[in-house]
Amino acid sequence: MKGKSLLGCLISLSILGTAPFLGTLTNPAPAIADDSSVIRKVVLFDLFQRGGFSGITPEVTKITFFDSYALAHWLWGQGGGETFLIKENEKWRTIVSGSGALNPSTLVRYGIPRDTARTLINLDRGAPEESLAVAEPFIPVLPQLQQQTDVLILLPSKIPLKGTPIYVSSQIENNQYQLNLELNSKCRGVISCTIGSFSAQPVGQLYYADDPFTKEVHLVKGIRGYFIPSRCDVSRTAETNFSCRPSTIEWVWEGSVYRISLRGVSRDVGEEEAIMSAIANSAIEAGPR
Repeated sequence: MKGKSLLGCLISLSILGTAPFLGTLTNPAPAIADDSSVIRKVVLFDLFQRGGFSGITPEVTKITFFDSYALAHWLWGQGGGETFLIKENEKWRTIVSGSGALNPSTLVRYGIPRDTARTLINLDRGAPEESLAVAEPFIPVLPQLQQQTDVLILLPSKIPLKGTPIYVSSQIENNQYQLNLELNSKCRGVISCTIGSFSAQPVGQLYYADDPFTKEVHLVKGIRGYFIPSRCDVSRTAETNFSCRPSTIEWVWEGSVYRISLRGVSRDVGEEEAIMSAIANSAIEAGPR
């Protein structure tokens, strides 16, 4: 039955005008000027080899290139996925394909250098070809972050913190990270010397900003954000920035909740919102790191 299903799918491809695809049954696709056309054929053939069709023809919707590698997106009925390919001896071949989004760790298991894997995935998710510099406090920790997490990393190019050295401590896992901004190198997350944090974690099936003071804000690239102003307990006699809840802005993108929290941003709520929105926009515009 599986053989008949494959034959029927190949016939339907011929009707749709993709008959040259049949040539890949006996020989790999030849090197031609239009790599995108070849990749589409290779990806479709790889999908057909899996079988399980019900008369639905898959479609390659996007291809991103980096050096001799490519990442192709495909739709198949109500589902979709990605295929990672390499060009060797002028011919494209599939390295790995799967439903959903591929991540750097998966590609590393197939022998792809992690830097290459992350660069291609970042480009595919919207990173500029020439990356913007990351804000100075994050420079020392960024290489570690890129090696230890699969999360798309969003960090601003600038943050308005001046006049004192800022140290960054990190908590990094495969699917999340948190970078704490601290006033000394031995702070280790203690609230009294932590002035803020930048984090990303998986978004649950139901997401909502869980604070009654939340205000919806519009960020760049059409992203909806949520701003929560700082608040202090005025009943406390010794009020400091560290007894106040920090300003927070968060948004959901590519399956993660990104959150920025900072203390002492401003005493004016309007200015506070503008500053936090500008930091978030800087991170979004810079693209994944």
